[in-house]
Amino acid sequence: MRSPQAASVLIKRFNAERLYDVDLRRYIVLDDLYAWQLMAVPFVVQDASSGEDVTAAVLAGADDPTPLLDPNDGASIC
Repeated sequence: MRSPQAASVLIKRFNAERLYDVDLRRYIVLDDLYAWQLMAVPFVVQDASSGEDVTAAVLAGADDPTPLLDPNDGASIC
């Protein structure tokens, strides 16, 4: 028996920050990708100029100039 392959949503990344959903023809935000990841929606983020798959880098926040701070890192509530 042949199982159907799930189609991936194609997201194009412009200028290393803007995310464009090709199918819906609208810009999205990073939170949309995180929500899709939680809902197990298959998607691929592709750099618009090079065509390179940058999904992992976008989700990891590699382009974010401000590092994420861990709220439990050295913080104590008294």
